[in-house]
Amino acid sequence: MTIHETNQEQFNVAANLFRGLESVGGKMKITDTEIIFTPHKINVQSNPLTINISDIKEVDKRNTFFIVPNGISVVVKSGEEYKFVVNNRQKIITHLNEQLVV
Repeated sequence: MTIHETNQEQFNVAANLFRGLESVGGKMKITDTEIIFTPHKINVQSNPLTINISDIKEVDKRNTFFIVPNGISVVVKSGEEYKFVVNNRQKIITHLNEQLVV
């Protein structure tokens, strides 16, 4: 019998999260159950963010400043949208979309 270990880390990348006008720099860790964004301490808005994968409605590409292809949009079932800037966005988008429960 195999026991599935929860919260296995899948990605740990540098990221920015847009919070209003501020682009908050930090780290994005993606486990098998959640996205955890931990801001650097130097940011004005330094509260961490945790999004449960089970709460995600959709994940898609977005462009920063309408032209730079480096962002992802995470929309949760409540309708709230989180906008991130990451490297290798397609790998992250593909991974998250594979985790979504239809």
